Amino acid sequence: MSKRKITILAVLLLVSFGPYYIYQNILYKDARDIDNEKSLLTISAKNLENQYAQNASQADSKYLNKTIEIEGIVSEVTDSSMVIDGKVFCKMNEKTKLNFMNKSINIKGRCIGFDDLFGIVKFDQCSIQQH
Repeated sequence: MSKRKITILAVLLLVSFGPYYIYQNILYKDARDIDNEKSLLTISAKNLENQYAQNASQADSKYLNKTIEIEGIVSEVTDSSMVIDGKVFCKMNEKTKLNFMNKSINIKGRCIGFDDLFGIVKFDQCSIQQH
């Protein structure tokens, strides 16, 4: 093979596999494993919601995308979510049981922000720490 053909082949390979390499190794990162992350802090559901209600942007700077433990009383339960003190919505990793209703609980999850429409702080990737 001539040098020209080798150069063209190398450029074609680079153009073909370059974007894939960039996507896999630079842009795409594994999802966080919140269950195994250490919590930044533990806070009551009422206190967290009060901070968001007073100043959402300041609360976002403290809590958004952080692993946090929420303490409070379970006020609503579905098979995939819980609401703590009517203030914090938690999307659970596993199916939940209705027997948590009106019980004190501690849930760890990732804060994804404040829902202005419903006036509730939202969490995902939640797991029960103790009850």
